[in-house]
Amino acid sequence: MNRRLLRFTGGYGISVLLSGVISIAVIPAVIIFAGKDAWATIAVAQAVAGFAFVIAVFGWGVTGPTTVATLDDGERGRFYLDSLMSRIWLCVPILPVAIVIAIPLSRGDGMLAAVTVATGVLAALGGGWFYVGESSPIRFLLLDTLPRNVGTVLGALILMATGNPLWFVALQGLGVVVATVVTTRDILRRYPGWTLFLSPRPAVGNLRGHSASVTMSVTSSLYVNVPVILVGIFIPQATAAYALAERIVRLALYSTRPIVQVAQGYVPSRSLDVQVFRARRVLWIALLLGGVGALGYTLLGPWAGSILSGGTLTIPFSLALAMGINLGALLASQLTGFACMNAFGLTKALAVSTIVGAVVGSALMIPLTLWFGVSGLAFGLAAAEVSVLAVQLVVLRPFLRVPRA
Repeated sequence: MNRRLLRFTGGYGISVLLSGVISIAVIPAVIIFAGKDAWATIAVAQAVAGFAFVIAVFGWGVTGPTTVATLDDGERGRFYLDSLMSRIWLCVPILPVAIVIAIPLSRGDGMLAAVTVATGVLAALGGGWFYVGESSPIRFLLLDTLPRNVGTVLGALILMATGNPLWFVALQGLGVVVATVVTTRDILRRYPGWTLFLSPRPAVGNLRGHSASVTMSVTSSLYVNVPVILVGIFIPQATAAYALAERIVRLALYSTRPIVQVAQGYVPSRSLDVQVFRARRVLWIALLLGGVGALGYTLLGPWAGSILSGGTLTIPFSLALAMGINLGALLASQLTGFACMNAFGLTKALAVSTIVGAVVGSALMIPLTLWFGVSGLAFGLAAAEVSVLAVQLVVLRPFLRVPRA
């Protein structure tokens, strides 16, 4: 069991490490060779695409792995193809609307914004989540992670050679498309017994039952992606610096994904005593990880921002402090939420926690932005994430008591 777990986490760990290193490496390439304005345009367009992606993927990235794990081999191919057709039909209206929204909000190169949005939205068609469900980390690495990252690397290299950021996002998009085609071919080849339906009617029918996961994801996406858009609207001159600070947070979260995946498999148990013991242990790990992340970002964020931007952008201490609190709460809540609350069947309460965060963020971010600038917005976002964590801890508390015989 331990060897299997090691292979499982190690395979996904390689994917996370590869994607993380490349994501870090391309940041200075874009900022230095394309310029701060292009970086800001890409960041705002990616924020719009991030929200559109959540709608286009429609919860399959959240519930899909669990469903795949429980299906027989004869059902897996049909399940994947049905989800793919639903996501394709969702992309048909979502993609043009997202592009129309992103172009004026980005206040930069319209074509660059449009291609960036297309790349982000089409990522919803990917099948990486299927490999997680069937416990195939090597396929996830070779067929999903690798094509995407090859496209990113090639785009960065051509960007450095030409100074044209359009090449960067276009080749990223090509990597996304190649990964989707390769994973789809592999999955449907190994799991036959499916039938292709091109009509939108069955595709729409497949969306039933995803409302809870979509609501949670959309709500969470609002206060994750909206801040950089608000900065672009109210303080456009600070967009590049804020986008850099926010990108460092996302990279830190991404680097801890294997920990979350291990915890999701570790906490659930048929024995309530064992499950409570494991959940309590994961809770303390979550709080420790959150504290370390908050302190580390606050102290090292300005230095990391200077390094990654080649000295062209500055992350002030106030922004670093706010983003550190934000990161700490996120690091803790992803463990308390996805690992602990899901183990106790508290999915509705998990959705409620994200709604509370969205309400707090919506109420605070705009006023704090108008009063205190970009740091005020970041503190509003931090308050939202702390609220999410607080709700989760309150809900979890009665479930973490040691059962009495």
